[in-house]
Amino acid sequence: MKGIIGSLRILEAVARHQPVTAGELTNPCGLPKPTVQRTLFTLDEAGWLRVTRRDTTR
Repeated sequence: MKGIIGSLRILEAVARHQPVTAGELTNPCGLPKPTVQRTLFTLDEAGWLRVTRRDTTR
């Protein structure tokens, strides 16, 4: 369950602060940057958001 809650926090933070970098999401979500990055890519693959490929952390 912890992973799902973290994913939802990231998704909510992206909705509030877009465009945003993975590094900028670490504080509001309380998660390490690698976790945020993995979650963003997973959400992108699922079609829930779109990661800008020019800057893979945005």
